[in-house]
Amino acid sequence: MRRTNALLLLICKFAMLIAAVACGGSRSASPSNASNKPAASPQATQLPKPKNGDYPGKGTVTKINADLGSVEMDHDDIPGIMPPMRMEFFVSDKKLLDGLKVGDAVDFTLRYTDGQEIIVAIARIR
Repeated sequence: MRRTNALLLLICKFAMLIAAVACGGSRSASPSNASNKPAASPQATQLPKPKNGDYPGKGTVTKINADLGSVEMDHDDIPGIMPPMRMEFFVSDKKLLDGLKVGDAVDFTLRYTDGQEIIVAIARIR
């Protein structure tokens, strides 16, 4: 019985060693100055909650969904709301999308109300 337990223990230790090597890890792999805290990322920073209101923006149309009433844009920074990014926005009226094409540079007005954003005006930049 002792021999069986010792053999099982040895097999378990060997299996753990193989698993650690296969996963690329070891107990001594972490640097001595590393902390247990995750590294802070720029996205992890909490921005203050925007105030309700209209915010001007500039962007380039990357996709239009007239049936859904949305427009996707690569937009510049919208101060007080969000940093530059590609994002899809709904429009307050589908007619706002008339005449827009993918690739158009646009000025737009984003209305922020209690955590919801919607485009209330959008026009091609000529």
